[in-house]
Amino acid sequence: MRYYSIMRNIKIAFLALPLLLTLLFIATFIVYDALILTFGVPEFSIWIAGTLGILTLSILLSLILGSRHYNAFTRAYYRASMIWMGLFGYLFIGALFLLFTALYFIEPSQLLSATLFFLISAIIAYGILHAQKLVVKNITITLPSLPESWRGKKALWISDLHIGQIYGEKRVAQIVENIKKVSPNIVFIGGDLYDGSITTHIVNAIEPFRKLSIPSGIYFVAGNHEGHGDRNLFFKKIKEVGITILNDEKIILDGLQLIGVDFESTTKKTDFQAVLDRLHIDRNLPSILLKHEPRYVELAEKAGISFQISGHTHRAQQWPFEYLAKLTYGRFAYGLQKLENMWTYTSSGAGTWGPPIRVGTDCEIVVFTFERT
Repeated sequence: MRYYSIMRNIKIAFLALPLLLTLLFIATFIVYDALILTFGVPEFSIWIAGTLGILTLSILLSLILGSRHYNAFTRAYYRASMIWMGLFGYLFIGALFLLFTALYFIEPSQLLSATLFFLISAIIAYGILHAQKLVVKNITITLPSLPESWRGKKALWISDLHIGQIYGEKRVAQIVENIKKVSPNIVFIGGDLYDGSITTHIVNAIEPFRKLSIPSGIYFVAGNHEGHGDRNLFFKKIKEVGITILNDEKIILDGLQLIGVDFESTTKKTDFQAVLDRLHIDRNLPSILLKHEPRYVELAEKAGISFQISGHTHRAQQWPFEYLAKLTYGRFAYGLQKLENMWTYTSSGAGTWGPPIRVGTDCEIVVFTFERT
């Protein structure tokens, strides 16, 4: 399974790179045209074109460099490049708006272009600050046949922290302090705790979790980014700090079935179905499924799951890109949904990947209070 995952990622990267570079070139050209208008440059500017090219290529270079090295320079370079990624996305939208205006209405003025550029810069500045904030969301979930011992109990969910070049022990400590304030009965960690790649440099960042004392324990399922590094080293550290890993396993806690599945073993529909069949889920008992990606939700419902919790999508972090997430996952891309007899919740995550920016979305911790139907 591990070999299959690595080969799949290499194949995807090999096929996607030429397309990605082509799209980046086209987008950069469109943004260049908009900046020429913004700054009132009457002819070709090698400085603007060169700066745009270097900044755009820095996105790819920082990802490569950040996957191999971890120091003050790589952290600063990665953060700056990822902020540019977020800014570039909005500049591209703004450039398309100016192009549309020119084609169907009037030639946009330099004032309009400069105003748009200023607004985009202000939005990005807000997004950077907002991404540093953790929002605690409270949701009540009613489950059938819920044992009396679980009524009113709280489960706390965190996912997609992406410890790496941007987030480290300081962010983990912030999350731990929030968990202490909530005082949940059980904690779920839904994958992508680590960003992957630079394994040995970031593995110890989860030490603050040792300070937690949770009555029914802390449970973890792996996401896709754990597979980008040394999973065994990650898992060893996770266990060390007192967290239980559920790797395609089911346990029963006071009459409640808790099921955790690994991302790598459930990426294919047939594999996920095989895992569900092997676990022999009891339809007469309430069940919670921890699954990093909200894919194949219908299989979980048919298997008799009462409540599935996922992450992975980040809600695309920046509006309006969340509509791209909806194209992939439909209504299960974010929030509380119901499919027949099963509740689902997809979190936007406690951290970010790529741009450390949140616009129209939150870095969230989710607290579920259980009640009986």
